[in-house]
Amino acid sequence: MPTFLRRALAALLLVALLGGFGEARFEWRDVVQEVTILPDGGVEVRDERTLWTNEDFREAFVCVQLTSGQRLTLLPDETGALSPGPNAVGLTQPCSGGTEVVVRQDARVRERRVRFAYRLDGTVDAYSDVVQWYWNVLERDRPVVLGYALSVTAPGPMAAPFDAYVMRYSNPEEPTVSLSSDRSTLRVSFERVPVGDGVEIRYLMDPSLFTLRGERAGFEELLRDQTRVSGLQERQRSRQLLRSHPAWAILPGAGLVYLLLGIVGAYRRVGREPKVDVMRYPFEPPRDIPPAPVTTLLHQQSTSSSMGPAWFATIMDLARRGFLRFEGERRNLMIHVEPQPPEEELEVFERSVLGYLESAASSGRSGQRDPNSVSITELTSYGRSNAQRFLSKFGREVKAWGEGYYGGPYLTPESLAERNRWALRTLLVGAGIGIVIWATAGAAMVAAIGAAAAALVLLIVASAALPAWRPEVAQERAQWLGFRRTLTDYTRMRDAPPDFFMLWDRYYAYAAALGVAERFLRTLQRAAPAAGVDQRAMMQRGAYLGAANARDLGQMSRSISQLSSALARSGASASSGGSSSGGGGGGGGGSSGGR
Repeated sequence: MPTFLRRALAALLLVALLGGFGEARFEWRDVVQEVTILPDGGVEVRDERTLWTNEDFREAFVCVQLTSGQRLTLLPDETGALSPGPNAVGLTQPCSGGTEVVVRQDARVRERRVRFAYRLDGTVDAYSDVVQWYWNVLERDRPVVLGYALSVTAPGPMAAPFDAYVMRYSNPEEPTVSLSSDRSTLRVSFERVPVGDGVEIRYLMDPSLFTLRGERAGFEELLRDQTRVSGLQERQRSRQLLRSHPAWAILPGAGLVYLLLGIVGAYRRVGREPKVDVMRYPFEPPRDIPPAPVTTLLHQQSTSSSMGPAWFATIMDLARRGFLRFEGERRNLMIHVEPQPPEEELEVFERSVLGYLESAASSGRSGQRDPNSVSITELTSYGRSNAQRFLSKFGREVKAWGEGYYGGPYLTPESLAERNRWALRTLLVGAGIGIVIWATAGAAMVAAIGAAAAALVLLIVASAALPAWRPEVAQERAQWLGFRRTLTDYTRMRDAPPDFFMLWDRYYAYAAALGVAERFLRTLQRAAPAAGVDQRAMMQRGAYLGAANARDLGQMSRSISQLSSALARSGASASSGGSSSGGGGGGGGGSSGGR
């Protein structure tokens, strides 16, 4: 996969992870608000709620927004926790733009029913012909509300034209609203109030019910303003209904259908792997080549992290050919780089491995007399800052050798072009779906988010399924996979000819490149005695691995495993024998929640 596509995919995955994890979820449940408007212009609010969270909280709070001349006073005897639990007290403290009413507990809980009780002063507007209370009684910046009931009681009965109005911003749910026959009590209820929405009340009341008086008339002006506000609210709701209309799902759905049909069509044209016919369990490797390029045949897209087996296999092969020598074991393991032969005896990537070991030796601080020797501790230390850079360069060198040997890139140009084309188109469709997510709400947004996730899956599928091996490379790869099966299958290996066991050290390097070094040793330890092979002769061939003095194949296998583990811990190799698979203007409002 090209670098820019890998980065785009990583970014999409990161956004998905950040969106789905690491954030506490809060809910207000069964909110019951009782508001009493007093003759002196004061307003008493008794607000009962249950706070629930998927984590826990110690404080439940409501921040009430106040303007100049407005004041909030706590009713301490009525504020606190209602359901059983730790001791809780009510208090107030400043918050952004107002006063916060808090129920603070002695311990954290996941769910608690609480009551916020307070008096508001300065929130009633008095005119000569009307008294108005215009207030955002349910704050907008808060968790979702599941179940809401509000009652507002005026100081006494009154007749038309005095009235009450309910505004709900963009909430698509129609509220249940009732006004008592004497117009003294307003009741409002919602099944659900989404995040970002609120409940705003405008109560126009008879001034004869109040002790405070206004000097100028205002009833007609307030009615005109309410007509304007109602129009704004209706347009806002219409926009919200449009944004949440299910028809928006057609756009991302059409994009997904386009991508799916296109990717499937491209796969049928160029993405299918060529059919090959090879031996399932060959006893010889397909070719006599250095082991490192074999690793590149396992993955269509090689990365530095996938080249660990190739690095380890090259180390083993160089030691087998006499260019390296091992002494000691585990933490005392030393690697000696022997005098290098003429240039033509080593490939470029093999010289890079020797150069890496020599650089690690020269950077060591152990005071070794031999400047061409490096301890496993020194190699580990050197690898922390140099291994990834080296493996990236080493991987390019190995891939270049393989492409030269096999006469060009491993994958067909047509499949790579289709992979890049459809990956880019998937990203563009994903960007379009992102715009739909931004422009919609409700069910339409949920559908678009689902489509974005599906587009991410299609991006992964296109990047993995469309590239196809060239026929001759696919044939070679299948032969090496067959040889790998032989190296790990006891029932087949025990029937192998004697030459197979006498060349086990050479095949061990291939097993390392194929990611099955440890399994090969375990299978060899069982199969050689069953085949009646001279174990002493086999152990002599492992002298370069520090197994010359082993008493039997089991001890030899353990000795080599310790060597490979030590090299794996050095940090330059990922594994020596792992897997190889590829509102309207009223006051109030604010915020609420838990913490």
